[in-house]
Order: sequence, then C-alpha cells, then structure tokens
Amino acid sequence: MASNRRRNRNCILAMASLLVIVVAAVITAGCTAGTSTPGAVAGPSWTLDSYLAGNGTLVPVLPGTEISARFDDDGKVTGSAGCNGYGGDYNLDGTTLSISSLAQTQKLCTEPEGIMEQEAAFMDLLGSAAECRIEDDRLEIIDAAGTTTLVFVKGHAAAALAAGTSWTLASLAGEDGALIPVLDGTTVTVAFDTDGNVGGSAGCNHYSADYTVDSASLSIGPAVRTEMYCSEPPGIMKQEDRYLALLANVTSYRVEGGERLVLVDREGADLLVFEEVVRTPDLPFVGTDWVLESYSTGGDAVSSPVNGTKITANFDDGNVTGNAGCNHYGGEYSLDGANLSISSLYSTLMYCETPGVMEQEGRFMGHLANVSSYRVEGDRLVLTDETGTDLLFFVQAQEVPPAPLTGTEWTLESYSPDGETVSSVIIGTTITAAFGTDGNVTGSAGCNSYGAGYRVDGAKITIEPPISTKMNCNRPEGIMEQENRYLNLLTSVAGYRINGDRLDLLDKAGKTLLSFSADRA
Repeated sequence: MASNRRRNRNCILAMASLLVIVVAAVITAGCTAGTSTPGAVAGPSWTLDSYLAGNGTLVPVLPGTEISARFDDDGKVTGSAGCNGYGGDYNLDGTTLSISSLAQTQKLCTEPEGIMEQEAAFMDLLGSAAECRIEDDRLEIIDAAGTTTLVFVKGHAAAALAAGTSWTLASLAGEDGALIPVLDGTTVTVAFDTDGNVGGSAGCNHYSADYTVDSASLSIGPAVRTEMYCSEPPGIMKQEDRYLALLANVTSYRVEGGERLVLVDREGADLLVFEEVVRTPDLPFVGTDWVLESYSTGGDAVSSPVNGTKITANFDDGNVTGNAGCNHYGGEYSLDGANLSISSLYSTLMYCETPGVMEQEGRFMGHLANVSSYRVEGDRLVLTDETGTDLLFFVQAQEVPPAPLTGTEWTLESYSPDGETVSSVIIGTTITAAFGTDGNVTGSAGCNSYGAGYRVDGAKITIEPPISTKMNCNRPEGIMEQENRYLNLLTSVAGYRINGDRLDLLDKAGKTLLSFSADRA
C-alpha cells in the first residue's frame, strides 16, 4: 500500500509540474489562448473583421474598406485605419495589452460613406485596449471593462500590401524566365498605399503607377518614372527597364511568412521577389534639408531636375528658404495639420544660361506658390496642390559638413540692404570675403580690394569699417554703387550662421544682410 501511495504521489507531482509548464507556455505565447493552439500577436498582419459600434454590438467593417494591424517584435504597432496609415507603441505583459502614442496621417477619404467615422471609432478602440485573446486565426482586443471591442483575422494578403510595408527587390525574372539577383550596388523598392498607388525606386529613377487588388489578384498599370540616366553600375538602366516591364505583367501575388512578397504572372511564373525592409521613421518636415528629386510637368508626367542643378528647400520658424536651381529664394509658410500654404515668395535675380534652367526655376517657384498640403514618407517629402496632385518630390539632402568661417574663400551671392528685399550680385562681378585667423577679413568688393578687422564671439561677429583701394570701375553698370553698399553692410553685421556651404551675415535683429557660398575647390 505504501508503495502504491508513493507511486500516486509521484504521478500527482508530475502532473502538477506539467500543468505549470503548460500554463507558462500559454502566458509566454502572448495573448490568452482559446481552445486552439496559442499564437503570438507579433509577426503576422491582422485584418479587422468587426468592431464595437455605438449601440454596443460588434459590426462588420464597411465593404470596400480594409483596416489592418501589425505588431512588431520591437514594440511597434502599424497598419492602415481604412483611409490613413497609423503607428504607435504597444506593451504586452502576459494577456495585458496597452497601446499608446498613436499617430496617423491626415488624408480625407469620402468613399465609401462612413469611412472616416469608422476610422475614428477604430483608433479610439485601439487606444483603449487592455487585454487581448487569440483563438485559431482570430485576434480579439478587449477593453478595461472586459468587452471585446475589435476582432481581427490573420493573414489577409491585401492588408500586407496596403499596410505601408516597403519591399526591396531581391531577384527578378530574366529573359529565359529564371530568377536572377539584382545588380550589386542597386536598390529597387516597391510600396503599395491604401489609395491604389504603388511606387518606389526602380534603381536609378523613381516611379509610380496605379494598382488594383482583389483577394490574391493584383493588376499594376503602366508606370510613370523620372527621367534620369545612370551609368553605374553597368547594366542598371537595362535592369530598370526589365523591372518596370515585369511589373506591368503581374496578375497575382503571394506573401510568404510575412517577409517575402512574390509577384506572379498569369501563367503562375514568379516575376519579382521582394524582401520586407524596416520602414524608416518619417523625418521631421520642419528643419530637414530637402533636395528636389523630381517635379510635375502636367498630368501624371514628372521630370528630374536639369543635370548640374540642385534645388533645395528648408522649412523652419515659418520661413522657407533654398536654391531654385539658379537663384536663391525665400518666403513664408503656415501649417495646419497636413495643410501647408506658402506665400510672399521672392528670389534673387541672376540669369543662368544653361538650357532649361530658368524654365525649370519658373515652374518650381510656380508649384511652390500652389502648394496646399504635404506628406512625409520616410526620407521623402511630397508637396501637393488643392486638387490632390503631387507637384514636388524631395528627398533628404546629403549632409554637408559646415565650411569653417576662417580659411574658406566665400563668394557673395546676394545682399539685402534692409534685411527684407534681396538683390543678386550684378552679373560679371565677383565679391569675396576671406576671414583670416589673424582677425582680418580681406577680399574683392567687385572693383577694389578691401580689408578690415573682425571679432567673433560665439555666433556674434563684428567687422570694423573696411579700407579699400581707390580704383574706379565703370563696367558693368552699377558696380561702384554695389561695392559701396557691400562695404557699408559689412559694418552693420552683428552675427553669422553657416549651413553647409552657405554663410549668412546677419544684422542685430537676426535678418540676413549678406549671403555667401563657399568655394571648396
């Protein structure tokens, strides 16, 4: 009998130990498991099936809309709220789920009726999450009162396309149908948005197209691309042409493990194989240095900037400044959410002879004046007019280390006698400044050479009245008046700032009097 009792006791202890292991496994899995094998909330893409309506009942998502959620291992939740993309942080502790810091884009959708009200309800319910439960391929979000508020289903492929995921091409079908890897040193990308637009980089040029998706069927319209030509690495333009041609032949797709996107033709042959890349966080609109990548030339047509020109924009403290390709420009801007208006534009008055530069500058300045909204997509900025047409496409400018004040040859580009109106340097004249380590600034005032003592204290600078040679120049017209104005402005300088290759000398109020560019040659 004692032996039997010991065996029974050992059996009970073994079963208890097994129960502890099972309970621990359920808790570790993420959310409360139902009758099926527990699953983890992180990893798959979830598509909303129903949500809690104001009458306290679960109602299905509106036909023609798709709401998604993806919980990453790094504590981030992202997806589509039906019209806008969103993102936030989440914390999962056993079955307890909290979602915070939710943010979303600010587009307005009008179809189908009620989509924006549904989106607002979804965002509110997502933010009120207190618990989650997974049963089979269903994820239920529960609030603090124990009420199921959101019901998701796993793995709707269309959600994987429209959830804001960016994909990088790993291989593409060659002429013989065999998959070949992309060329070393090239990056080809694709991203599908919820408005039916697909775009990315084709390796050299950026492209965009319309797409439609129905279950696993996918159709991509003819692509529009910018007009740059790249010579390195060899074969890049041939690869780009091949890639865009294959896109037009896609009829279906599949997502493998949530990490690979395969685009397929009507015969079932794999055309393009992509791998998921982590989406870069959106850069701040304000304070980022942007450089123009392409601009609209009417309708769906876009053009790259003329070779050798660089068009830039920087938005800060209500002022927009930059280079329009030939002239420097400035203006004022105001923000209201994603709405953007630009006014009081001005520019210097230089003329550049390179064919197409002045026409390009006129179009750019005209587009700026017509901007009504913006959006930031990772390291890209798109400015849009009131009809929703994308006008200007920027990317983050490569960071240029600031040129040192001393030891740099600075060439004057523009000046402002009153800190408001801006004048270009007369064509055919060159005004320079070189700040020496001995406390003297020297250069050419256009006709005469000059020199003056200067003193720097942090961002403050003072320049003594300059001494110059006494030549008189009568060509080009106005050169002596410009020289006198320049030398007088030097004595009004109270501060300076350097941004990359640009030096601005400022008055006591912080307004720009003199703008120079660095000669790094």
